[in-house]
Amino acid sequence: MDEQKVFDTALEQLDECLLTATGLSGGRIGIEHTGRQNRVLTSYAKMITHCMSLQALCRKHQTLPEGAKLLDHFSVAALARCVIDSAIMTLYLSEPSLTLPQWDLRRHLLFLHALTNRKRFLTSLKKIQADGTNVPFFENYEEIKLGLKSVIDQRCEELQISFEQRGDLKNGQVVFISGVRGAVREAKIDVNKFDFFHTYFSNHIHSHPVSLLNANEQEISFSAPSPFQLGLCATCISAAVEYLTAVNARVEMFTGEISRDPVGPLE
Repeated sequence: MDEQKVFDTALEQLDECLLTATGLSGGRIGIEHTGRQNRVLTSYAKMITHCMSLQALCRKHQTLPEGAKLLDHFSVAALARCVIDSAIMTLYLSEPSLTLPQWDLRRHLLFLHALTNRKRFLTSLKKIQADGTNVPFFENYEEIKLGLKSVIDQRCEELQISFEQRGDLKNGQVVFISGVRGAVREAKIDVNKFDFFHTYFSNHIHSHPVSLLNANEQEISFSAPSPFQLGLCATCISAAVEYLTAVNARVEMFTGEISRDPVGPLE
């Protein structure tokens, strides 16, 4: 197999897919949307940005002179994981089958997760601030948290969700109501392929042993990328193309006018 050719072909496919995505995203500017659609478009823009960064890293490699052709496969893999995460979130937000109570529960779980996560890092910030500066976030934190939990309880009651599951949903750790694999299945994405990409690429985000221990056998180089490096990057690019293609289709269908959001305006 000619890894360089596979890499170049995958990059051309990403170029084409990104052209579609940027045209679609740009074409939605200035159009009135529901709050849900606006969040979908924000998540979509995040995904496009990750893809553009991945593209730029790989294109840079092609322009460098022989003997200095750095191909940062570590960052390419990390970006590919980010692309997949953004894709799943975009599809999760725009699931067309949701009723109003289902979407309202889903969005309040996201609000609660955001609140809980912000509390975690701001608590740490307070501890390292020598002057003991007050953080306004904490002034009404408990009130906002109780309000979110109240809505979650109401929607769970309406949707006949068990008390046991309600407890889990209200702990502030839930992003996807049925877990990330539930979101993957809902989007009709192959779970096994998702697990492969997600786990494989995550090794490079976290500097796990898989990304380091076989460097000699893989002939990792920072001046002349090995077949392994080219192959990994081609896999990353192909994954980005696959997910961006799916999201392009969903965004085109779900946004562009308010009527395309089945739930309608709900801020």
